[in-house]
Amino acid sequence: MTPFQLILLSSALTAAVIIPAMLWNSRREQRRKGQDMMRTVRRIANERTESQAILASLDVGIVAYGSDNRLLATNPVATEWLTTVPDTLSGFLDLFGTENGMRAAHYLGSEIITGEVALNGRQLRLVCQHHPVRGGGRRFGGHVVTVQDYTDIARQEERRKTFVANVSHELKTPLTTIKSYSETLLDWGIEEKDPDDLRLDISRIYDDSIRMEQLITDLLLLSSLDSSGMPLQATVFDLSECARQICDRLKDRAAARQLSFEFYSMTREPAVFADKNSIERVLSNLIINAIRYTDEGGMIQIYVGTVVDDLYVKVKDNGIGIPTAAMDQIFERFYRVDKTGSRQFGGTGLGLPIALELARMHHGRIDAESDLAQGSQFTLYLPKASQLLRLTLVELQRKEQPADAITRAAATAIRDWAGGQTGSDAMIDVRALLEIIDEKVNNSINITPAN
Repeated sequence: MTPFQLILLSSALTAAVIIPAMLWNSRREQRRKGQDMMRTVRRIANERTESQAILASLDVGIVAYGSDNRLLATNPVATEWLTTVPDTLSGFLDLFGTENGMRAAHYLGSEIITGEVALNGRQLRLVCQHHPVRGGGRRFGGHVVTVQDYTDIARQEERRKTFVANVSHELKTPLTTIKSYSETLLDWGIEEKDPDDLRLDISRIYDDSIRMEQLITDLLLLSSLDSSGMPLQATVFDLSECARQICDRLKDRAAARQLSFEFYSMTREPAVFADKNSIERVLSNLIINAIRYTDEGGMIQIYVGTVVDDLYVKVKDNGIGIPTAAMDQIFERFYRVDKTGSRQFGGTGLGLPIALELARMHHGRIDAESDLAQGSQFTLYLPKASQLLRLTLVELQRKEQPADAITRAAATAIRDWAGGQTGSDAMIDVRALLEIIDEKVNNSINITPAN
């Protein structure tokens, strides 16, 4: 074979080896690029999914517009609250920013513009902020609008203003009386006044000082209830006997108005676990209100009974009643059905709100029914002692922390009864503790358990 032929054969062999290798490398490179592209697509998709999940989890509305002012993204909260989300920023400002000045502020070049709008029973606060991005010597970017629901905050602020105004008025009224009568005594001279007139003036000053003292006491109690700072000295006691004792204490007041006073106990399980002073305050308020607003010769009936796992005390009268339109407001602080005539009955206007808060603190409630000129019926519901204590025991067994004051008191009582054997590291003997709970409940109502 000639040298030339050898060269050709060598070239052919080289090509037979190199060309397949080049083709294989090319395919491998294509596969690698394809895999890189798929990884990039998956990463983008995952990031988008994560971004959507984050937006959906927010409790504020988010609306984003791009540098061309076209809609980029929104979340479900914004869609729900705004109902309609325009496709452009200008459309958004035309719809939601005309009356609150946001559109004008935007066209004036403000970077951050805010406004408020009322939609579908909600008070919404809108904040539109420009987010610039610099690149290539140019400045561009989009806008992000956040939507916050401050309905509850607005209502609380309105209640706060009303509360401050009412407190000022309630304090100013007795202060004005005390001041005017004191000035009269100083101007006319104590020696120059008739003794009966002098006694009458001093009595008026004393009565209004008592009224101020009661108002301040009620305000301090409300402050403690609002801040959950009121300590509870909770025990197991007989609710029926407690109600009966209060009725006995108020019989003379009822008799002075020639009112019939009747008490009925219709339960064999009247034990509750509660702060006795608080429950006495609630019941006294309900019964005193019935006495105040029942005409002479009327009737007041008190019932104690059982409904499933609750005990109730019902105070029923045939007094002046409450208008239907006022029923939703009678538990509001300082609310009075008759803002002129109610003064003659005394009180601070805080009795029912305090009673309701105390009932709720004990996992209870107060229901009210009334017809104008036909009488009223207020019913206090409280959980039975056995029910509340058993539920607390279940929480202790699950090693759950008590959620509120009454369950914390119940948990402390159970630990004390068990000799401290219900700590986080102790095994709870549920059967033994149930027997202790039953014993405490039965002893509180003088019932001997059956053998």
